[in-house]
Amino acid sequence: MLTPEQMVASQKANMETLYGLTAKAFEGMEKLVELNLQATKAALNESAQHAQAVLSVKDAQELIALQASLFQPMAEKAAAYSRHLYDIASGTTAEFGKAFEGKVAEGQAQFAALVDNAAKNAP
Repeated sequence: MLTPEQMVASQKANMETLYGLTAKAFEGMEKLVELNLQATKAALNESAQHAQAVLSVKDAQELIALQASLFQPMAEKAAAYSRHLYDIASGTTAEFGKAFEGKVAEGQAQFAALVDNAAKNAP
């Protein structure tokens, strides 16, 4: 049976874990917001540059060439954004996984101790 001190220690450890996971979740969200702000700023700047380039076009051939030259950089930027997004998500998920594994190991140890204690005190 758990003593009051053990229960308090267990609750304290659970709260610390909860606060740690909450901090990691907010950290991941901060990174995501920062990534989206950077992507939005870059998109706005590129849109302004593209508009200026379109306004300076003299004929249809030049316009077609300009449009064609934009597709490759857009694909590369989309791929880079996806990689950054994946890195943020996998880093945050890894932190949650570590915490979960730690709690599972702790629970197994407590269960083993309970079984040992019950076996020692069995009639």
